[in-house]
Amino acid sequence: MFPWGQSLFKKQMEGFTNGMNTKDIDRYVQQILSSTMGNSFPDFMKGNDFFKQAQQGNKTGPTTSMGGTSSRMETHVFETLDECIIQVKIPDKSMLQSLRVYHTPHTCILEGYEGENEFREEISLPCSVKRKGTKAIYRSGVLEIKMPKYTNIPLSQVDVHDFD
Repeated sequence: MFPWGQSLFKKQMEGFTNGMNTKDIDRYVQQILSSTMGNSFPDFMKGNDFFKQAQQGNKTGPTTSMGGTSSRMETHVFETLDECIIQVKIPDKSMLQSLRVYHTPHTCILEGYEGENEFREEISLPCSVKRKGTKAIYRSGVLEIKMPKYTNIPLSQVDVHDFD
């Protein structure tokens, strides 16, 4: 359709990329990745330098929650064939008395008090989970929350109309 090496948008693309700083683009992409993926980086991303920087950028600084400031809890999220498992490091056993755990099909929410500060932690899940059947066990400073996967995703048929 077009002769080789020529395009309608060639001049516009050259002008568009000339003003860009690659470090700024790199920093922006890392910021977007860390805000969307949270602590649930897949294993293949952990070895890559680019994703390491994005993951470290996500862990820096305290998060504000419900009027107080507290540091993010150290969490590890993974899935097995049947379950989605969240491990939360809670070294102070007294936090369990005020801790409340909720979940939606795609998010787990931890609320409670750390001293006098109230905290709320939302953890994105890598898969959809069922409403019932969730179990939480505290052992050796780690709260483990096991949620059964919801695998029966209903299919909806879509009618195709031909307007020819």
